[in-house]
Amino acid sequence: MGFRDWIKRFFAQPETEDTVRFYDFDVGSIVRIPSRELRPGMIEVQIQGMEGLVWVMPDQLQDGPIKHEPFDEEIRDYLRKIQTAFAEHRDLTIDEWEDGFRRDANPDRQIALWTHAANVYGQFTADEPSADRRRDVYRCIVACMTVSPDSVWSGLKPQSMNRNEAERIVACFYGKDA
Repeated sequence: MGFRDWIKRFFAQPETEDTVRFYDFDVGSIVRIPSRELRPGMIEVQIQGMEGLVWVMPDQLQDGPIKHEPFDEEIRDYLRKIQTAFAEHRDLTIDEWEDGFRRDANPDRQIALWTHAANVYGQFTADEPSADRRRDVYRCIVACMTVSPDSVWSGLKPQSMNRNEAERIVACFYGKDA
């Protein structure tokens, strides 16, 4: 090794770690954090006025204004199905579910997504006696709903099931062979 090689190695940039865009509400800007610092429950969102998706802590998001009229009974039937499926994990009334969807820019799409999630959840929990495993199924589904398909495993850490079991749920959610 010559002097030139030694200089190159000495001044070489360290290997860059895989990073993601995280919106820091305290300073009001996007920062880059190592992807290993993502925690279960973090979600990817599109923030109005910003380009691209960013990761956030959901408890830092604020409800937007109500944008839509109250739903008819046909739509509320879907909300009942969603409420029943996820009651163990999200203790919301039908009115609270409706309130959230009425604030969404595209409630039809969100209701369809949550209905699909309820179907997948039911498929994997119908005969599941373990509350911990049902919680992991819920976590898998929420991860699929709140991040891009390429990012699902960044924040998903099943606790009572193995990776292969969780992969089956993720594949089913995305309509792929499990």
